[in-house]
Amino acid sequence: MTIKDTLKLSLIVASMIATANASTMDGDDLPPAKPGQCFTKAFFPAKYTTVTEKVLVREPGEKIEVVPPKYGWTTQKIKISDGTERVVTTPPQYKTVYQKVLVKPAQTTWRTSLSPNAPEASDACVQSAAAAGMDISNARPGTCYYEHYIPEKYTTVTEKVLASEPSEKVVAVPAKYRTVTKKILVSEGTEKLITIPAQYKTVKQKVLIAPARTEWKKTRCEDRGCNQSEVVCLVEIPATYKTITKKVLVSPAKTKKVVTPPVYKTVRIQELVEPATTRTIPIPAKYKTVTQRKKVSDGKYTWSDASRKNAPTRATNQCNKICLTSTPAQYSKVAKLVVSKPAMTRKVTTPAKYTTVRVKKLIQPATTRTIPIPAVYKTVTKKKKIAEGYAKWVPVVCKTSVNSTMIRNIQEALKREGFYKGPIDGIYGYETKAAVKAYQRAKGLPVAGISVALMESLGLY
Repeated sequence: MTIKDTLKLSLIVASMIATANASTMDGDDLPPAKPGQCFTKAFFPAKYTTVTEKVLVREPGEKIEVVPPKYGWTTQKIKISDGTERVVTTPPQYKTVYQKVLVKPAQTTWRTSLSPNAPEASDACVQSAAAAGMDISNARPGTCYYEHYIPEKYTTVTEKVLASEPSEKVVAVPAKYRTVTKKILVSEGTEKLITIPAQYKTVKQKVLIAPARTEWKKTRCEDRGCNQSEVVCLVEIPATYKTITKKVLVSPAKTKKVVTPPVYKTVRIQELVEPATTRTIPIPAKYKTVTQRKKVSDGKYTWSDASRKNAPTRATNQCNKICLTSTPAQYSKVAKLVVSKPAMTRKVTTPAKYTTVRVKKLIQPATTRTIPIPAVYKTVTKKKKIAEGYAKWVPVVCKTSVNSTMIRNIQEALKREGFYKGPIDGIYGYETKAAVKAYQRAKGLPVAGISVALMESLGLY
Protein backbone atom coordinates (compact mmCIF):
# COMPACT_ATOMS: atom_id res chain seq x y z
CA MET A 1 0.00 0.00 0.00
CA THR A 2 1.37 3.43 -0.93
CA ILE A 3 1.73 6.37 1.42
CA LYS A 4 -1.04 8.15 -0.48
CA ASP A 5 -3.48 5.24 0.07
CA THR A 6 -2.53 5.02 3.76
CA LEU A 7 -3.11 8.71 4.20
CA LYS A 8 -6.45 8.56 2.41
CA LEU A 9 -7.61 5.60 4.54
CA SER A 10 -6.60 7.39 7.72
CA LEU A 11 -8.59 10.43 6.68
CA ILE A 12 -11.66 8.29 6.04
CA VAL A 13 -11.37 6.52 9.41
CA ALA A 14 -10.82 9.83 11.20
CA SER A 15 -13.80 11.31 9.43
CA MET A 16 -15.98 8.35 10.42
CA ILE A 17 -14.84 8.58 14.08
CA ALA A 18 -15.45 12.30 14.10
CA THR A 19 -18.85 11.80 12.60
CA ALA A 20 -19.67 9.11 15.17
CA ASN A 21 -18.72 11.49 17.99
CA ALA A 22 -20.80 14.30 16.47
CA SER A 23 -23.79 12.61 14.96
CA THR A 24 -25.79 15.78 14.99
CA MET A 25 -23.79 17.07 12.03
CA ASP A 26 -25.60 14.98 9.37
CA GLY A 27 -28.37 13.30 11.31
CA ASP A 28 -27.29 9.70 10.41
CA ASP A 29 -27.52 6.93 12.96
CA LEU A 30 -23.83 5.99 12.90
CA PRO A 31 -22.81 2.57 14.24
CA PRO A 32 -20.55 2.31 17.30
CA ALA A 33 -16.99 1.93 16.06
CA LYS A 34 -13.69 0.90 17.53
CA PRO A 35 -10.31 2.04 16.34
CA GLY A 36 -9.22 -0.05 13.35
CA GLN A 37 -12.76 -0.77 12.15
CA CYS A 38 -13.93 0.49 8.77
CA PHE A 39 -17.49 1.21 7.57
CA THR A 40 -19.06 2.26 4.30
CA LYS A 41 -22.52 3.57 3.53
CA ALA A 42 -24.38 0.82 1.61
CA PHE A 43 -27.66 1.54 -0.11
CA PHE A 44 -30.46 -0.97 0.10
CA PRO A 45 -32.82 -0.26 -2.83
CA ALA A 46 -36.57 -0.11 -2.55
CA LYS A 47 -38.40 -3.42 -3.02
CA TYR A 48 -41.03 -3.84 -5.70
CA THR A 49 -43.49 -6.52 -6.66
CA THR A 50 -45.06 -7.09 -10.06
CA VAL A 51 -48.83 -6.74 -10.26
CA THR A 52 -51.16 -7.19 -13.21
CA GLU A 53 -54.09 -4.93 -14.05
CA LYS A 54 -56.87 -5.25 -16.65
CA VAL A 55 -57.13 -2.34 -19.09
CA LEU A 56 -60.09 -1.87 -21.51
CA VAL A 57 -58.90 -2.10 -25.11
CA ARG A 58 -62.29 -2.53 -26.84
CA GLU A 59 -65.69 -1.36 -25.70
CA PRO A 60 -68.56 -3.86 -25.52
CA GLY A 61 -70.69 -4.13 -28.66
CA GLU A 62 -72.98 -6.53 -30.43
CA LYS A 63 -72.86 -8.68 -33.55
CA ILE A 64 -75.82 -9.58 -35.72
CA GLU A 65 -75.56 -13.17 -36.83
CA VAL A 66 -77.64 -14.34 -39.74
CA VAL A 67 -79.41 -17.63 -39.23
CA PRO A 68 -79.59 -18.81 -42.85
CA PRO A 69 -82.86 -20.08 -44.26
CA LYS A 70 -83.43 -23.79 -44.03
CA TYR A 71 -84.15 -25.60 -47.24
CA GLY A 72 -85.25 -29.16 -47.62
CA TRP A 73 -84.24 -31.12 -50.63
CA THR A 74 -87.05 -33.40 -51.77
CA THR A 75 -86.87 -35.82 -54.63
CA GLN A 76 -89.58 -35.69 -57.25
CA LYS A 77 -90.07 -38.69 -59.52
CA ILE A 78 -90.89 -37.76 -63.13
CA LYS A 79 -91.73 -40.35 -65.77
CA ILE A 80 -89.64 -39.88 -68.88
CA SER A 81 -90.59 -43.14 -70.61
CA ASP A 82 -93.55 -45.55 -70.38
CA GLY A 83 -91.16 -48.45 -70.67
CA THR A 84 -90.74 -50.66 -73.72
CA GLU A 85 -92.07 -53.98 -74.84
CA ARG A 86 -90.47 -56.27 -77.37
CA VAL A 87 -90.95 -59.86 -78.27
CA VAL A 88 -87.79 -61.88 -78.45
CA THR A 89 -88.08 -64.95 -80.62
CA THR A 90 -85.98 -67.96 -79.97
CA PRO A 91 -85.79 -69.92 -83.24
CA PRO A 92 -86.28 -73.68 -83.09
CA GLN A 93 -83.18 -75.68 -82.42
CA TYR A 94 -82.42 -78.67 -84.60
CA LYS A 95 -80.07 -81.52 -84.23
CA THR A 96 -78.82 -83.64 -87.04
CA VAL A 97 -79.79 -87.28 -86.71
CA TYR A 98 -78.23 -89.85 -88.95
CA GLN A 99 -80.62 -92.64 -89.87
CA LYS A 100 -79.50 -95.93 -91.27
CA VAL A 101 -81.86 -96.96 -94.06
CA LEU A 102 -81.65 -100.58 -95.08
CA VAL A 103 -81.14 -100.73 -98.78
CA LYS A 104 -80.38 -104.40 -99.07
CA PRO A 105 -80.54 -106.96 -96.24
CA ALA A 106 -77.67 -109.34 -95.50
CA GLN A 107 -78.06 -112.73 -97.15
CA THR A 108 -76.32 -115.84 -98.35
CA THR A 109 -76.89 -116.31 -102.00
CA TRP A 110 -76.11 -119.06 -104.42
CA ARG A 111 -74.38 -117.39 -107.32
CA THR A 112 -72.86 -118.57 -110.51
CA SER A 113 -69.40 -117.81 -109.13
CA LEU A 114 -67.78 -116.62 -105.94
CA SER A 115 -67.72 -113.04 -107.17
CA PRO A 116 -70.15 -110.93 -105.11
CA ASN A 117 -71.35 -109.41 -108.35
CA ALA A 118 -72.00 -112.79 -110.02
CA PRO A 119 -75.62 -113.66 -110.88
CA GLU A 120 -77.56 -115.49 -108.23
CA ALA A 121 -78.24 -119.17 -108.74
CA SER A 122 -81.86 -120.16 -109.25
CA ASP A 123 -83.76 -122.15 -106.67
CA ALA A 124 -84.28 -124.81 -109.30
CA CYS A 125 -80.55 -125.15 -109.70
CA VAL A 126 -80.15 -125.28 -105.93
CA GLN A 127 -82.98 -127.79 -105.57
CA SER A 128 -81.58 -129.72 -108.42
CA ALA A 129 -78.25 -129.80 -106.71
CA ALA A 130 -79.98 -130.84 -103.50
CA ALA A 131 -81.87 -133.55 -105.31
CA ALA A 132 -78.62 -134.69 -106.71
CA GLY A 133 -77.39 -135.24 -103.20
CA MET A 134 -75.52 -131.98 -102.60
CA ASP A 135 -75.50 -130.91 -98.94
CA ILE A 136 -77.16 -127.64 -99.77
CA SER A 137 -78.44 -126.91 -96.27
CA ASN A 138 -75.01 -127.31 -94.61
CA ALA A 139 -72.98 -125.74 -97.37
CA ARG A 140 -70.60 -122.96 -96.26
CA PRO A 141 -70.13 -119.72 -98.13
CA GLY A 142 -67.37 -120.27 -100.66
CA THR A 143 -68.64 -123.68 -101.70
CA CYS A 144 -69.30 -123.97 -105.46
CA TYR A 145 -71.42 -126.43 -107.49
CA TYR A 146 -72.02 -126.49 -111.23
CA GLU A 147 -75.37 -125.26 -112.28
CA HIS A 148 -77.38 -123.46 -114.91
CA TYR A 149 -78.84 -120.09 -114.00
CA ILE A 150 -81.65 -117.82 -115.21
CA PRO A 151 -81.18 -114.61 -113.18
CA GLU A 152 -83.91 -112.80 -111.19
CA LYS A 153 -85.28 -109.42 -112.16
CA TYR A 154 -85.03 -106.15 -110.15
CA THR A 155 -86.50 -102.70 -110.47
CA THR A 156 -85.31 -99.38 -108.96
CA VAL A 157 -87.82 -97.49 -106.79
CA THR A 158 -87.57 -94.15 -105.01
CA GLU A 159 -88.92 -93.36 -101.55
CA LYS A 160 -89.42 -90.11 -99.60
CA VAL A 161 -87.71 -89.96 -96.16
CA LEU A 162 -88.44 -87.18 -93.58
CA ALA A 163 -85.34 -84.93 -93.30
CA SER A 164 -86.72 -82.03 -91.21
CA GLU A 165 -89.89 -82.00 -89.13
CA PRO A 166 -92.42 -79.20 -89.58
CA SER A 167 -91.99 -76.16 -87.25
CA GLU A 168 -92.94 -72.53 -87.01
CA LYS A 169 -91.18 -69.14 -86.91
CA VAL A 170 -92.27 -66.24 -84.68
CA VAL A 171 -91.60 -62.68 -85.91
CA ALA A 172 -91.62 -59.78 -83.41
CA VAL A 173 -93.45 -56.57 -84.29
CA PRO A 174 -91.75 -53.77 -82.26
CA ALA A 175 -93.66 -51.30 -80.08
CA LYS A 176 -94.31 -47.72 -81.23
CA TYR A 177 -93.39 -44.65 -79.13
CA ARG A 178 -93.60 -40.87 -79.27
CA THR A 179 -91.52 -38.21 -77.52
CA VAL A 180 -93.05 -35.23 -75.68
CA THR A 181 -91.49 -32.40 -73.63
CA LYS A 182 -92.50 -31.31 -70.11
CA LYS A 183 -91.47 -28.42 -67.86
CA ILE A 184 -90.70 -29.31 -64.23
CA LEU A 185 -89.75 -27.28 -61.15
CA VAL A 186 -86.26 -28.16 -59.89
CA SER A 187 -85.70 -25.39 -57.33
CA GLU A 188 -88.02 -23.00 -55.56
CA GLY A 189 -87.06 -19.38 -55.14
CA THR A 190 -84.59 -18.75 -52.31
CA GLU A 191 -84.07 -16.03 -49.75
CA LYS A 192 -80.85 -15.21 -47.95
CA LEU A 193 -79.72 -12.50 -45.60
CA ILE A 194 -76.36 -10.79 -46.12
CA THR A 195 -74.72 -9.37 -43.02
CA ILE A 196 -73.02 -6.00 -43.07
CA PRO A 197 -70.50 -6.27 -40.21
CA ALA A 198 -70.15 -3.67 -37.51
CA GLN A 199 -67.52 -0.97 -38.05
CA TYR A 200 -64.99 0.01 -35.42
CA LYS A 201 -62.32 2.67 -35.09
CA THR A 202 -59.05 2.34 -33.24
CA VAL A 203 -58.19 4.86 -30.50
CA LYS A 204 -55.11 5.15 -28.32
CA GLN A 205 -55.11 5.33 -24.49
CA LYS A 206 -52.28 6.11 -22.08
CA VAL A 207 -52.08 3.64 -19.17
CA LEU A 208 -49.98 4.13 -16.02
CA ILE A 209 -47.49 1.28 -15.64
CA ALA A 210 -45.32 2.51 -12.71
CA PRO A 211 -46.03 5.62 -10.54
CA ALA A 212 -43.43 8.30 -9.88
CA ARG A 213 -41.09 7.40 -7.02
CA THR A 214 -37.79 8.29 -5.31
CA GLU A 215 -34.78 5.98 -4.93
CA TRP A 216 -31.39 6.16 -3.29
CA LYS A 217 -28.64 6.00 -5.93
CA LYS A 218 -24.88 5.72 -5.47
CA THR A 219 -22.80 8.50 -7.07
CA ARG A 220 -19.22 9.65 -7.11
CA CYS A 221 -18.29 12.46 -4.70
CA GLU A 222 -17.10 15.34 -6.88
CA ASP A 223 -16.78 17.88 -4.03
CA ARG A 224 -13.17 18.33 -2.96
CA GLY A 225 -14.27 18.81 0.62
CA CYS A 226 -16.01 15.39 0.61
CA ASN A 227 -14.18 12.81 2.69
CA GLN A 228 -15.75 9.74 0.97
CA SER A 229 -15.21 8.30 -2.50
CA GLU A 230 -18.92 7.37 -2.88
CA VAL A 231 -22.12 8.94 -1.55
CA VAL A 232 -25.81 8.11 -1.91
CA CYS A 233 -28.40 10.57 -3.20
CA LEU A 234 -32.21 10.48 -3.21
CA VAL A 235 -33.18 10.55 -6.90
CA GLU A 236 -36.70 11.20 -8.25
CA ILE A 237 -37.79 8.66 -10.88
CA PRO A 238 -40.77 9.82 -13.04
CA ALA A 239 -43.92 7.75 -13.60
CA THR A 240 -43.91 5.19 -16.49
CA TYR A 241 -46.80 5.03 -18.98
CA LYS A 242 -47.70 2.66 -21.81
CA THR A 243 -49.82 3.57 -24.83
CA ILE A 244 -52.37 0.90 -25.81
CA THR A 245 -54.87 0.80 -28.66
CA LYS A 246 -58.54 -0.15 -28.35
CA LYS A 247 -61.47 -0.51 -30.77
CA VAL A 248 -64.59 1.70 -30.42
CA LEU A 249 -67.91 0.84 -32.15
CA VAL A 250 -68.79 3.32 -34.93
CA SER A 251 -71.60 1.56 -36.79
CA PRO A 252 -73.54 -1.55 -35.58
CA ALA A 253 -73.96 -4.68 -37.73
CA LYS A 254 -76.87 -4.81 -40.26
CA THR A 255 -78.56 -7.37 -42.52
CA LYS A 256 -79.86 -7.25 -46.12
CA LYS A 257 -82.33 -9.71 -47.75
CA VAL A 258 -81.49 -11.13 -51.25
CA VAL A 259 -84.17 -13.11 -53.19
CA THR A 260 -83.51 -15.53 -56.12
CA PRO A 261 -86.32 -16.69 -58.52
CA PRO A 262 -87.43 -20.39 -58.88
CA VAL A 263 -85.65 -22.61 -61.44
CA TYR A 264 -87.40 -24.88 -63.99
CA LYS A 265 -86.07 -27.62 -66.26
CA THR A 266 -87.45 -28.94 -69.57
CA VAL A 267 -87.22 -32.73 -69.99
CA ARG A 268 -88.09 -35.01 -72.91
CA ILE A 269 -90.39 -37.95 -72.06
CA GLN A 270 -90.99 -41.06 -74.19
CA GLU A 271 -94.62 -42.34 -74.21
CA LEU A 272 -95.84 -45.76 -75.43
CA VAL A 273 -98.28 -45.53 -78.38
CA GLU A 274 -98.64 -49.15 -79.49
CA PRO A 275 -97.29 -52.21 -77.58
CA ALA A 276 -95.07 -54.82 -79.19
CA THR A 277 -96.77 -57.89 -80.80
CA THR A 278 -95.78 -61.11 -82.61
CA ARG A 279 -96.89 -63.12 -85.65
CA THR A 280 -96.25 -66.80 -86.32
CA ILE A 281 -95.03 -68.13 -89.69
CA PRO A 282 -95.29 -71.94 -90.23
CA ILE A 283 -92.21 -73.79 -91.54
CA PRO A 284 -93.13 -76.95 -93.54
CA ALA A 285 -91.42 -80.30 -93.08
CA LYS A 286 -88.53 -81.25 -95.40
CA TYR A 287 -88.13 -84.65 -97.08
CA LYS A 288 -85.25 -86.43 -98.81
CA THR A 289 -85.63 -88.88 -101.71
CA VAL A 290 -83.82 -92.28 -101.27
CA THR A 291 -83.37 -94.75 -104.16
CA GLN A 292 -83.82 -98.53 -103.43
CA ARG A 293 -83.57 -101.68 -105.50
CA LYS A 294 -86.61 -104.01 -105.39
CA LYS A 295 -86.89 -107.59 -106.70
CA VAL A 296 -89.75 -108.24 -109.09
CA SER A 297 -89.09 -111.89 -110.03
CA ASP A 298 -86.88 -114.76 -108.81
CA GLY A 299 -84.23 -116.41 -110.91
CA LYS A 300 -84.86 -119.76 -112.58
CA TYR A 301 -82.46 -122.65 -112.39
CA THR A 302 -81.98 -126.09 -113.97
CA TRP A 303 -79.63 -128.42 -112.24
CA SER A 304 -77.50 -131.39 -113.07
CA ASP A 305 -75.12 -133.33 -110.87
CA ALA A 306 -72.27 -131.04 -110.21
CA SER A 307 -70.66 -132.51 -107.10
CA ARG A 308 -67.39 -132.78 -108.95
CA LYS A 309 -66.07 -130.15 -111.35
CA ASN A 310 -65.48 -132.64 -114.20
CA ALA A 311 -68.22 -135.05 -113.24
CA PRO A 312 -69.40 -137.09 -116.17
CA THR A 313 -72.92 -137.05 -114.72
CA ARG A 314 -73.50 -133.35 -115.63
CA ALA A 315 -76.45 -133.59 -117.90
CA THR A 316 -76.95 -130.04 -119.30
CA ASN A 317 -75.26 -126.68 -119.50
CA GLN A 318 -78.29 -124.75 -118.23
CA CYS A 319 -76.54 -124.15 -114.84
CA ASN A 320 -72.96 -123.38 -115.21
CA LYS A 321 -72.20 -123.61 -111.54
CA ILE A 322 -73.51 -122.43 -108.26
CA CYS A 323 -71.48 -120.96 -105.43
CA LEU A 324 -72.74 -120.03 -102.02
CA THR A 325 -71.77 -116.40 -101.36
CA SER A 326 -72.37 -114.17 -98.33
CA THR A 327 -73.57 -110.63 -99.05
CA PRO A 328 -73.68 -108.24 -96.02
CA ALA A 329 -76.65 -106.01 -95.53
CA GLN A 330 -76.38 -102.71 -97.34
CA TYR A 331 -77.43 -99.49 -95.61
CA SER A 332 -77.63 -95.90 -96.69
CA LYS A 333 -76.80 -93.21 -94.09
CA VAL A 334 -79.42 -90.45 -94.33
CA ALA A 335 -79.02 -87.21 -92.35
CA LYS A 336 -82.13 -85.45 -91.19
CA LEU A 337 -82.79 -82.46 -88.96
CA VAL A 338 -84.93 -83.18 -85.93
CA VAL A 339 -86.40 -80.42 -83.81
CA SER A 340 -84.64 -80.62 -80.44
CA LYS A 341 -86.24 -77.48 -79.05
CA PRO A 342 -89.27 -75.82 -80.69
CA ALA A 343 -89.37 -72.13 -81.49
CA MET A 344 -90.30 -69.98 -78.52
CA THR A 345 -91.23 -66.39 -77.91
CA ARG A 346 -90.87 -64.32 -74.79
CA LYS A 347 -91.95 -60.80 -74.17
CA VAL A 348 -89.19 -58.58 -72.81
CA THR A 349 -90.49 -55.49 -71.09
CA THR A 350 -88.42 -52.66 -69.74
CA PRO A 351 -90.03 -50.76 -66.88
CA ALA A 352 -91.13 -47.18 -67.23
CA LYS A 353 -88.21 -44.79 -66.86
CA TYR A 354 -88.26 -42.11 -64.25
CA THR A 355 -85.81 -39.41 -63.45
CA THR A 356 -85.37 -38.20 -59.92
CA VAL A 357 -85.17 -34.43 -59.73
CA ARG A 358 -83.99 -32.79 -56.53
CA VAL A 359 -86.28 -29.89 -55.67
CA LYS A 360 -85.13 -27.33 -53.14
CA LYS A 361 -87.98 -26.13 -50.90
CA LEU A 362 -87.92 -23.40 -48.27
CA ILE A 363 -88.67 -24.83 -44.82
CA GLN A 364 -87.74 -21.89 -42.60
CA PRO A 365 -86.92 -18.32 -43.80
CA ALA A 366 -83.70 -16.61 -42.83
CA THR A 367 -83.65 -14.85 -39.46
CA THR A 368 -81.16 -12.88 -37.42
CA ARG A 369 -80.02 -13.00 -33.86
CA THR A 370 -78.01 -10.46 -31.93
CA ILE A 371 -74.95 -11.74 -30.12
CA PRO A 372 -73.42 -9.41 -27.54
CA ILE A 373 -69.67 -8.83 -27.96
CA PRO A 374 -68.09 -8.45 -24.55
CA ALA A 375 -65.54 -5.79 -23.83
CA VAL A 376 -61.94 -6.80 -24.43
CA TYR A 377 -59.37 -6.13 -21.78
CA LYS A 378 -55.61 -6.34 -21.90
CA THR A 379 -53.55 -7.40 -18.93
CA VAL A 380 -50.81 -4.84 -18.18
CA THR A 381 -47.94 -5.68 -15.85
CA LYS A 382 -46.97 -2.94 -13.36
CA LYS A 383 -44.34 -2.56 -10.69
CA LYS A 384 -45.60 -1.75 -7.18
CA LYS A 385 -43.34 -0.58 -4.35
CA ILE A 386 -43.68 -2.68 -1.21
CA ALA A 387 -40.69 -1.28 0.77
CA GLU A 388 -38.80 2.00 0.62
CA GLY A 389 -35.06 2.03 -0.09
CA TYR A 390 -32.69 2.99 2.65
CA ALA A 391 -28.97 3.58 3.34
CA LYS A 392 -27.05 1.83 6.12
CA TRP A 393 -23.53 1.78 7.42
CA VAL A 394 -22.01 -1.68 7.08
CA PRO A 395 -18.59 -2.90 8.28
CA VAL A 396 -15.97 -3.47 5.57
CA VAL A 397 -12.42 -4.79 5.53
CA CYS A 398 -10.12 -1.91 5.94
CA LYS A 399 -7.85 -1.19 3.01
CA THR A 400 -4.85 -1.61 5.28
CA SER A 401 -5.88 -5.24 5.78
CA VAL A 402 -6.54 -5.95 2.11
CA ASN A 403 -3.62 -7.69 0.41
CA SER A 404 -3.03 -9.94 -2.61
CA THR A 405 -3.42 -13.14 -0.52
CA MET A 406 -6.89 -12.04 0.63
CA ILE A 407 -7.84 -11.15 -2.96
CA ARG A 408 -6.71 -14.59 -4.19
CA ASN A 409 -8.74 -16.28 -1.46
CA ILE A 410 -11.81 -14.23 -2.50
CA GLN A 411 -11.21 -15.09 -6.19
CA GLU A 412 -10.92 -18.83 -5.43
CA ALA A 413 -14.07 -18.78 -3.26
CA LEU A 414 -16.04 -16.90 -5.92
CA LYS A 415 -14.83 -19.33 -8.58
CA ARG A 416 -16.06 -22.27 -6.49
CA GLU A 417 -19.45 -20.57 -6.23
CA GLY A 418 -19.50 -20.07 -10.01
CA PHE A 419 -19.34 -16.26 -10.03
CA TYR A 420 -15.71 -15.69 -11.08
CA LYS A 421 -14.02 -16.93 -14.27
CA GLY A 422 -10.90 -14.80 -14.36
CA PRO A 423 -7.34 -15.63 -13.30
CA ILE A 424 -6.35 -16.14 -9.64
CA ASP A 425 -3.85 -13.25 -9.62
CA GLY A 426 -4.61 -11.43 -6.33
CA ILE A 427 -5.56 -8.23 -8.14
CA TYR A 428 -8.83 -6.52 -7.20
CA GLY A 429 -9.61 -5.56 -10.79
CA TYR A 430 -12.73 -5.15 -12.91
CA GLU A 431 -13.59 -8.88 -13.19
CA THR A 432 -13.14 -9.45 -9.46
CA LYS A 433 -15.26 -6.40 -8.55
CA ALA A 434 -18.03 -7.50 -10.93
CA ALA A 435 -17.98 -11.02 -9.42
CA VAL A 436 -18.17 -9.57 -5.87
CA LYS A 437 -21.20 -7.42 -6.80
CA ALA A 438 -22.96 -10.33 -8.55
CA TYR A 439 -22.43 -12.61 -5.55
CA GLN A 440 -23.68 -9.96 -3.08
CA ARG A 441 -26.85 -9.35 -5.14
CA ALA A 442 -27.48 -13.09 -5.49
CA LYS A 443 -27.08 -13.74 -1.76
CA GLY A 444 -29.04 -10.65 -0.63
CA LEU A 445 -25.95 -9.02 0.87
CA PRO A 446 -25.33 -5.26 0.79
CA VAL A 447 -23.31 -4.25 -2.24
CA ALA A 448 -20.42 -2.68 -0.32
CA GLY A 449 -17.19 -4.00 -1.83
CA ILE A 450 -15.08 -6.29 0.39
CA SER A 451 -17.44 -6.23 3.35
CA VAL A 452 -17.35 -8.28 6.51
CA ALA A 453 -20.66 -9.93 5.46
CA LEU A 454 -19.02 -11.00 2.15
CA MET A 455 -16.06 -12.59 3.91
CA GLU A 456 -18.33 -14.42 6.36
CA SER A 457 -20.61 -15.67 3.52
CA LEU A 458 -17.58 -17.01 1.57
CA GLY A 459 -16.28 -18.70 4.76
CA LEU A 460 -13.12 -16.61 4.82
CA TYR A 461 -13.80 -15.22 8.39
